[in-house]
Amino acid sequence: MRGALSSLCLRMVMLLLALIAGAGLARADDLPSRQPLPDAMPRPVEVHLVVRILDVLEVEETSGEARLSVEIVQRWRNPSLAFDAVAAGRERQDFAGSEASAKLSAMWNPVMVIENQTGEPKIQMEAVSIRGTGEVIWTRRVEGSFRFAKDLSAFPFDRQHLSLSFVSQYYPADDVVFVLDHQDRLLSTIPKEINASDWSAKSLGFSTGQFYGWSARPFARLTAELDLDRKWPRYFLRIFVPFMAVLSVSLFILWSPGGLIGDKTGVTYSALLALAALSFTFEASFPGSMSVTSPIAFMISLGYFYLILALIVDLLMESESLPGRKVYPFLSKDLRIAIRTGLPMLFALICICVILRSLA
Repeated sequence: MRGALSSLCLRMVMLLLALIAGAGLARADDLPSRQPLPDAMPRPVEVHLVVRILDVLEVEETSGEARLSVEIVQRWRNPSLAFDAVAAGRERQDFAGSEASAKLSAMWNPVMVIENQTGEPKIQMEAVSIRGTGEVIWTRRVEGSFRFAKDLSAFPFDRQHLSLSFVSQYYPADDVVFVLDHQDRLLSTIPKEINASDWSAKSLGFSTGQFYGWSARPFARLTAELDLDRKWPRYFLRIFVPFMAVLSVSLFILWSPGGLIGDKTGVTYSALLALAALSFTFEASFPGSMSVTSPIAFMISLGYFYLILALIVDLLMESESLPGRKVYPFLSKDLRIAIRTGLPMLFALICICVILRSLA
């Protein structure tokens, strides 16, 4: 009985190991194929890259992710694939869809990946063209999600930089480098209008660099950076109108005749609570916008001080023990007029300067 039980356990362990190995092989098969570099190809192979941003579908600035539709064109020269165009009756060979995937698996390719991509991309189109000179053009149109370094320090006047970092998965810089000439830059484009309604695409820039990968060998990296500007006028009703409504209490405190409002201290502290609630609302709607030195965060922080200052100044103007009131009986009236006008104007000027500094 014990022998049969031991044999059953041994079989189950072997079956489990076989399943794990099979799963590992399946994952390995899903990876892009790695082909040895043909001897006819010079080292390092120059892979030209064209990046067309077709659309920005969604921007989650609070989580630092964006969903893009991108067309990527890779171009390199493989002399071993050259053919006689006259004898073949055509200048190039074209492959699309599954034929393109099969052709790429059978020949050398740089096995390029995007480092900051999350999840599996949705391939909308794939095509391969081989010219008689041996030039290979690999075109892919993909839709996927990509991470980016968010920066809400200028919210809601911020600009986000969406980067796509291209690297070769297997080949170091001794074998493959990414290059970008004038023609590649001209062919790399951005859309005039995007589906992410709160944003507008401004520019597309490129930079090259290196990093150290397996066995401390240098690998080439090419980064395409898309600049997006937030359409801040869309936030005027959601952010600035409630903010100005709460801060308008200071005008009633400074300008209202005595006895019109009643308890000015209670009104002021109610406005402070409303300003605090507004701050929490902004943070809940746009996480991270209030925890950094963004313009709206600075203006709200300054608003607390401004409301308290307006109350203290008004109480001093009303107090009979104001220094100099008996010696200069008309001083309090003139001073009150100056403070009524100057204090709100100074606060408004500071807020305008903060906004202009963020827009610059």
